[in-house]
Amino acid sequence: MSKYNNSKKNNILDNTNTTRPLDNTADTHGADASWDTDYAWVSGVIGAAALIICAGWYKSADIMSRGLSIAGVRVTGDRTDTLLAAVLIISGVMILVEFVRLWRRHGRNFLQPSPLLEQREYGQLLLAGFWRFALNLCMFYLIVLLYHWAVVYGFQEGKRYYLPWFRVLDYLFTFYCWVGLPYTWLTLAYKHDPVADRKDPSKLILFVLECALYSGRRVLKAFDQQRHAIPQWTENHKKGLLSIIVKVFFAPLMTVFFCDQFPHLVNNLGYLYDLIFSDAARNYTHQRFNSDLFNISIGFIFSIDVALAWCGYVISSRWVGNHTQSAEPTSLGWLVCIFCYPPFQFYLGLYYGAPSEREVLNFSNQWLTTIFSTLMVLSYLLYMSATMWFGVRFSNLTNRGIIRKGPFAYVRHPAYASKNFAWWCVMFPVIVYNAFENAEIALLQTFGLCLMTWIYYMRAMTEERHLSSDPDYVTYREQVKYRFIPGVF
Repeated sequence: MSKYNNSKKNNILDNTNTTRPLDNTADTHGADASWDTDYAWVSGVIGAAALIICAGWYKSADIMSRGLSIAGVRVTGDRTDTLLAAVLIISGVMILVEFVRLWRRHGRNFLQPSPLLEQREYGQLLLAGFWRFALNLCMFYLIVLLYHWAVVYGFQEGKRYYLPWFRVLDYLFTFYCWVGLPYTWLTLAYKHDPVADRKDPSKLILFVLECALYSGRRVLKAFDQQRHAIPQWTENHKKGLLSIIVKVFFAPLMTVFFCDQFPHLVNNLGYLYDLIFSDAARNYTHQRFNSDLFNISIGFIFSIDVALAWCGYVISSRWVGNHTQSAEPTSLGWLVCIFCYPPFQFYLGLYYGAPSEREVLNFSNQWLTTIFSTLMVLSYLLYMSATMWFGVRFSNLTNRGIIRKGPFAYVRHPAYASKNFAWWCVMFPVIVYNAFENAEIALLQTFGLCLMTWIYYMRAMTEERHLSSDPDYVTYREQVKYRFIPGVF
């Protein structure tokens, strides 16, 4: 008899008894009905507010230098831990807000008791939770080893660029060792979801173990005449693996991006305070205004952007509804996305053929600089708002729920459109200026800028192809006709 039939152990690990269907009456997902994601922006907006408050607190209490203390208890001992504490506080606020929002929205339907709990099969439920925790812990440990041995992260060489990520990785692993088991029990008991169960990362480790067991039986077939089913690699295995790869790639980047941007935000708040309440404004020039507009806006916008993105990449939970439903299945979709991020963007040399955004500050006519910089800032604010509207659901290359409100109510790709418009606002004038001095350089810069735009266009196309398998996205696409420019394109 196949080990897949009448196997009590396999049933315990799966915990996908579907005799009790999920109650989705609170979220019908019709064209005119309210969706869970319609108010996902609440956690994003509050997360952004928490970031600004945290930055002000860090500046006023000089926490960057002294370290973080709460109620007289010293929490952080160095600069890296102090920065990580900020992003953890912000993420904690976002998770709490989203948890409360969904609880209030769904009421009694927020909890989905497991059939094992209702049937009082407590032993099976506890055993299922233990096995899932153990398998996920193995997966987590393998990922930690991958980071330690991957040359690009420089752990063996002692490189400091990814030091913040390795620090937070240690904290997350320790936290999961202590909290993972009770969390798994609670989730299996009260957030029963057979679909999510089938895509759980533990299934990947279980598949590897099944393959090893099958191979061992093949070797010992002379002693085992029983026929055994071949383990099957399923679509759910693929989705689970791809969702993990997304986290593995982007979580370190968002961590180091935040640790780079947040200190600028803290310093800029102090600079603005001194500018307003001191005599520094007396000698304030138009050129200095342009420089401040550019630098302060960039620091503010991208600090918020990466903080919200960090929460989305690192934290996935059924309790806040941001678990991954599917991930980009094509190589093209992955390539055009990851080539926009380190280290892969360095391999696309022509990507840097475009001029730097900062070159707009070199114009002799300060009013032109003001106009182009203002257009850039407004575009980046729209870009940031797109991230904010995802709340805790933000992630590249994945479907974690379709967003149809905010900027997404006007075009399907507001982030890509606004980011490219910002680039053209500050880069193309520089190209025109350079054309009078060196036509060859201007031509190369034009090609680089067009290449950047084409990459983002392809990201939009592959994203739509991926999301079109979701009926919710098909409904959304029928409501919002335009991709990039309302009423035009």
